Order: sequence, then structure tokens, then C-alpha cells
Amino acid sequence: MTVSLLHSLLELAHATSQNLAFAHRDDVHVSYGEETITETNLLELRRRHPKFIKLNTFGKGKEGLNGADWEWHIIGRARTFRMRVQAKRLQRDNRLIIAHKVASSGAQQIDLLINDAAAHRLKPVYCFYTSEAQRSRWRVKPAPGLWEGFESGCLLASAHKVKAIMPKTLGAIEKDCIPWHYLVERRRYRGLRVSDLPQGDGLIGFMSAVDSFASLSSAGDAHEPSEEFPTIDALNADIRPEREIEGLVENGSSEGELRLPDSVYLERGITKLIEIDVRDMPFKTERDRT
Repeated sequence: MTVSLLHSLLELAHATSQNLAFAHRDDVHVSYGEETITETNLLELRRRHPKFIKLNTFGKGKEGLNGADWEWHIIGRARTFRMRVQAKRLQRDNRLIIAHKVASSGAQQIDLLINDAAAHRLKPVYCFYTSEAQRSRWRVKPAPGLWEGFESGCLLASAHKVKAIMPKTLGAIEKDCIPWHYLVERRRYRGLRVSDLPQGDGLIGFMSAVDSFASLSSAGDAHEPSEEFPTIDALNADIRPEREIEGLVENGSSEGELRLPDSVYLERGITKLIEIDVRDMPFKTERDRT
């Protein structure tokens, strides 16, 4: 199940990247906005993995918040990682628009995101939707033969890092981002071209790990951005990660309540909640652990 979730995150990020590139063409006149991308990806995750993924929607709040605003709870055996996520798409001219004043309150959207996350023990996160040409650090590496690299069209970054920089381009924040499949495994992957893939369960056998995040780290970094996001293994491990991770709560603790009443989400302007139950998903094999 874990490998299939990994593949879905890789494939959906790849599709997001390619669809954005297509939408940016001069001969294409179709809007491909944050809300459309978010709803498409979340719906597809739910459709592919109905046994361990739940998608809850609460309607649009009255605060005038972005409809792409959602919460993401990844539920492990020992602990749960909870994010409040704001989606931002890079514009056709490569601009990244972070500053946004909410009309009803006059507050900046990023401040609402961070303050609400702090009040509910969540990690405030931006999910950046980008095309391949708009990235530099997370570009696809050349692959031999029929192999094709997965494009990293969905990048996650701490909202605290975003607020400190208030980037107007992806290049200003890209080193602080990770592809969203790093929540499962911190490696790049490549797969056979879609036309060459078999149907059915054999699909997951045609992925190959390319490298790890460690080989991409910038010299002098205080820590890797991946350290701010736990993997499935960390959620299921008996021992809590040494590094304190915002949004990570111990199951059974006073902060570990997994669901709030629907009315609370509406009041907070949350429109979507995705819950991924990974309690039966140890990713590493015994051979990997030795």
C-alpha cells in the first residue's frame, strides 16, 4: 500500500507539472488555478486509495479565504502529522504571489494561515504548483532508455520560511522546499514511460530510485527542509524523532484529537480535510533496516 501511495504522489505531481506547462502555452486558453489543481489531486488520491484515505469537504467559508485551503492529517501508529496547507500556483510569467489581503478582515492570508495553525497544533505549509521549466533545483534528471523522471510539480515549504522571505519567485524559496512524495520516501524516482507500463498491480514494479535528498543539500545549510516533515516510518516508529517537528502530535495525547466537529472547520475557513491512515504501512523492509 505504501509503495502505491508513493507512486500516486509521484504521478500526480508529474501531471500537475505537465498540465501547468500546457496551460501556459500561447495556443491554450484554459485556466488551471490552485483550486482546480487541489481538488483534482485530492479527489484522485481518494479514488485510488479508498481503503486508507478519507476526503472530507465542508463547503466554502464566509471569510473569503482561498478555496484551495485544506488540512492534511497523516495518521500513524504512534503519532499523527497535521498540516494546514495553502496552495499557490506559479503564474505564467513565473511570478509567485504570496501577499494576499483577505477582504473581510483586512488580514494577510499568510498570517491567518500561521496563526490558525499555531492555535490548533498544526504545521502551516505552502504547496507550490509549478511546471518543469519554472524549477531549477527540482528538475528532472536525464534517464536512460525508456525511463522517464517524475516531474516535481507539487512542492511543500514551511509557511514560516515563506513569511521570512516573502518570495516573488520560486527560486527565492526552492531550496527550502521538498517534493510532496518525500512524506513517504526521501528519494527521487523515475519510471517507465506511461505507454510502456503494464496494467494492474505490476505498475509499481517499474519505478527506480535515483538519489537521496542528502546529495542535493546546499553546503552550509543549518538543516535540510526534509527534517521539518516526518516520513511514514517516523509516524509508526516506537521512538519519537529527536528533532522537534511542528504539527507532530503523539496519539492519545491531549493534542492528539484527530477530528473536530465539521462546524469548527467551517468557522476556520477550512474547505477540505484529507486523512491518510498509514498505521499499516511500514515502508522500509527488514533488509533496509539492517
